Amino acid sequence: MSSRREESLCGQLDRLNNKELEKEKDERKDGQNELARSLSKKLVFKQKVPPHVFEALALEDRDNPPRPAAACSNLMKEEEEEDIEANKVKGSLKGIGLMLKTRPNLGKHATEADSKEKKGSTKKKWAKVEIGLGPEHADLSVLLNGNLATPADLGSHDIPLQWREELKRVSCMNSIIGAKRGVVGAELGLSDTDNDSSRRIVILKAGNSGAQEVFSGLIGERLGIRCPRIRVVENSSEREAIEGSIFDLLVNDVYYQTNTLGYLQQSKQLLLMEAGTHRVTLDKLAESNKTISIDMAFELGVLIPFDMIIANGDRLPLKSVWDRPGNAHNFLFPIDGKDYDSALLAIDQVCTHPRNERLLDNYLAAIADTLSSTESLRSALEVTIAFLGHASNTELLPGIEEALLAGVREGVQRVARLDREDLAAVVNQVSEMGSTDAWRENLHDNINLDIMCDIIDICKKCPFNAVNIEC
Repeated sequence: MSSRREESLCGQLDRLNNKELEKEKDERKDGQNELARSLSKKLVFKQKVPPHVFEALALEDRDNPPRPAAACSNLMKEEEEEDIEANKVKGSLKGIGLMLKTRPNLGKHATEADSKEKKGSTKKKWAKVEIGLGPEHADLSVLLNGNLATPADLGSHDIPLQWREELKRVSCMNSIIGAKRGVVGAELGLSDTDNDSSRRIVILKAGNSGAQEVFSGLIGERLGIRCPRIRVVENSSEREAIEGSIFDLLVNDVYYQTNTLGYLQQSKQLLLMEAGTHRVTLDKLAESNKTISIDMAFELGVLIPFDMIIANGDRLPLKSVWDRPGNAHNFLFPIDGKDYDSALLAIDQVCTHPRNERLLDNYLAAIADTLSSTESLRSALEVTIAFLGHASNTELLPGIEEALLAGVREGVQRVARLDREDLAAVVNQVSEMGSTDAWRENLHDNINLDIMCDIIDICKKCPFNAVNIEC
C-alpha cells in the first residue's frame, strides 16, 4: 500500500516536472520568436535610413561618447538594450525631421495663424551636420556668379518652370535659421555639362512679408528703378513640383533638405524672384576691382526719394530722416561688361509706414526739412557719403556728392509725378496675387496711402520740383 502511494506521488511529480519543462520550452521559443521579429524590424529600419545619417548622429555624440554597456549573458536583456538604442536613434532622426517611410505631404502648408511669428518666441537652432553634401548644393554667390548663369524667366501660372526635369543645384544659406529673412537660390538647366548655356537662376523666398515686398517693387518699377521681378505661387501643382524636386535633390543632405523646405513652407505664398546674376553687394566692390561710378552714385540718389515714400530706412542712412547705419546688401552692382539697363539693382525693399502718430509727424517733418533746400539736402547726405566710402572700402571718385544730389533731385521729380490713383492700382494688383487673409492683412496693415500722398505732396512743393499739383 505504501509502495503504491509512493509510485502515485512520483508519477504526479514527473507530470509536474514535464509541464514545467514544456512551459519553459514554450517561453524560450516565444522569446526566440520575439527576438527574431525585433531583429527583423531593426534590419528593415537600418535599410531605410541612409548610412550618412548614422554617421551624422555619431558626429553629434563624439564629444560625449556613451558608456560601454556591461556584458550580459541574458539574451533577452541584450535585446531590450538594443531596442532602447534603436528608439534613441529613431528619436534623434525625428528631431532632425527625417521621414523614414514616405515623403512628407508637400502640399500641406502653414496656416495663416502659423505664419505670424509669436512675440518673444525663439527658434530652435540645430547643430549643423554636413554629411553627404554633393555637387547639388552650392552657395548662393556661386550660383549667381557662374560663368554661364543668367536670370531665369519666371514663367507663369499657365506655363510654369520645369522644376522636376531641370533643377540641378540649390543654395541653402545658413541664414535660413534664426534670421529675419533668407532666400534660396535654384539653378535650372537641361544638361550636367560645365559649359551648359541653358543654366538659369531663380530666387525662392518665403512670403511672410511678401505683399509688402511685391508692392514696394512695383512702386519702384513705376519710378523707373530696377527691382527684381516677382511672381507669387500658392498651393498648386507648381508649388508641389518646386518642393518635391528640392526634396529629391537633397535626399542625402538631411540638414539642408529639412531646413530649406521648412523655410519655404513658412507661408502659404512662395515668391519666385528674378536673380541678380553677375552682380556684387557694396561691400564686395573692392574685391572685384570696382568702385562706385558717377552713374552708380546718381542711381543711388534716385533711390532715396523712393525709400522715403515706402519708408524703407534700412538701405541708406540719411541724417535726421534715417539714423540707421545703412545696409550694404540691399543693392547690387554689375561686375562684368554686360549691357545692363541699370547700373543698380535694388533688392529687399519692404514698405512699412509708421503707425504711431508722433513718429509719423516727425518722419514727415524730417523729409520736408531735408528737401527744403540744397544746403539741407547736402548736409543730410554727409552720412550717406561716409557710409558708401566705408562700406565699399574704396576711395570715392571726385564728383560723387554732386551725382548723389542730382540723383535725389531726379528721384523727387519722379515721385512728384505719382498720384493716389497710381498707388491704389498697385494695391489692388498686389491684393489679387494672394488668396489668404494674412496676405491682404500684411498689405493693408503696413501700407498707408495717406502717408504716401503726404510725401508726394512734399516732393511736389519742394524746390527740387517745378510741379505744384495737390495729391
